[in-house]
Amino acid sequence: MPNFFSYIALLSWPLMVFYFFRKKGMVSGILLSMLGSAMFLPAGFNIDPPLLPALDKFSITTITIMGFLILYKKQIGFSSLPTAIKVLFIVFLISPFMTAMTNSERYFYLPGLSLYDGLSDSVGNYLHILPFLLGATYFRSYENQKTLFKYFSIGAAIYAVLALYEIRMSPQLSRDIYGFLPGSWQQQYRDGGFRATIFMGHGLWVAFFLSVGLAFTATMYRTKTKIFQFGRNGLVLLLILVTLVLSKSLASLLYGVSALIALYLVPNRLVHLGVVVIAILFISYPVLSSLKLFPHNSLVSFAESVSAERAQSLDFRFENENTLLAHANNKMMFGWGGWGRNRTRDEMTGNDVSTTDGQWIITLGVYGWVGYLSKFMLIVIPLWWANKYRKLIPADKVDEQNFFALHSVIAGLILVDQMPNASLNPLYWLIIGALVGRIYDIRHNSRRKTATA
Repeated sequence: MPNFFSYIALLSWPLMVFYFFRKKGMVSGILLSMLGSAMFLPAGFNIDPPLLPALDKFSITTITIMGFLILYKKQIGFSSLPTAIKVLFIVFLISPFMTAMTNSERYFYLPGLSLYDGLSDSVGNYLHILPFLLGATYFRSYENQKTLFKYFSIGAAIYAVLALYEIRMSPQLSRDIYGFLPGSWQQQYRDGGFRATIFMGHGLWVAFFLSVGLAFTATMYRTKTKIFQFGRNGLVLLLILVTLVLSKSLASLLYGVSALIALYLVPNRLVHLGVVVIAILFISYPVLSSLKLFPHNSLVSFAESVSAERAQSLDFRFENENTLLAHANNKMMFGWGGWGRNRTRDEMTGNDVSTTDGQWIITLGVYGWVGYLSKFMLIVIPLWWANKYRKLIPADKVDEQNFFALHSVIAGLILVDQMPNASLNPLYWLIIGALVGRIYDIRHNSRRKTATA
């Protein structure tokens, strides 16, 4: 059970958010608020007041940020979005209403959905994706992009130290401080050792955070942009890399290594092109999987060459995906809605017989193709634009090109991780939104130079 300090930490967080904004300004305030909540507030814990969205570590942060913006008459950022992004954003927010309207019937013992369910989901979606708007609005400049990279590098370094403690001593920081462990302790035991969960709820999410932090830090190291006022970037990079290796997550390790290869061995032109190819494969994965065109068996065979346990886990995941995909296809347009209606159930007992891991199949099952495309095209389109407009950065600004290319890679990694996991939280929407902001700024600066030439 969460202790009293859990309630104090969550309910007092808005005061910290206001403090960050008043003392550090908009950019640093956003980063400190989002990173601080993701890294240090309790996971798997919320307060559910009547007639209001459940308050967890992310929603209480985004609600407070929105309140600050309204109170001080700051831009939220929707009006400055490109038209295509505006359309997707609106469709993503209204799709829960269409889902509710097409799911009024019962599903086994689960009740049908009402318009109130649609409204609740729409509000929840808005709070979840609000940082996307903040990133697009307040992280457009190259300087603010570097600030984003710096803060994430520092956050990853701090989490690496905490992760090393839990890898050695077992996951216990959440229990010691907040009085409970949000997930299964047994799931964090792998290959004779422990995964760190810290305050993120699962070892896989900590490992992914470290892989993203590794990409940020490697960019800072290559461009010789200082992370800490004192200390060397190389030591920070080594710390995060070693911790990632010890985190026992093969996927996250591959993400981190891929980012290093992209940064040091691959021309930026091919980096952007590769990210676009990955994005296209992701968005078309449900179709490829339904038509049996995706190489599931080959991936299982590769995993078996690494570990029989991992191969069995991957094969089980693919079998569940196929079952859930067949269920989702019965309501292709707007999905089945929440309350577990997206999950497959035993025909006789109605018991849940599915396991949902990937965000892609969760979104497709809950909101159908309309929700799936409107959500994930908010990532795919910016990756396409990044490849299209990369040439607008002057050839002599090599560091800026590297930052832009790795920003695209990191957004691509976030997208790819939604296949095996459901890691797409508001913190990562901030990164994706910041990429949209940088694309807009690069286009604007190029047009301005052309007009004045």
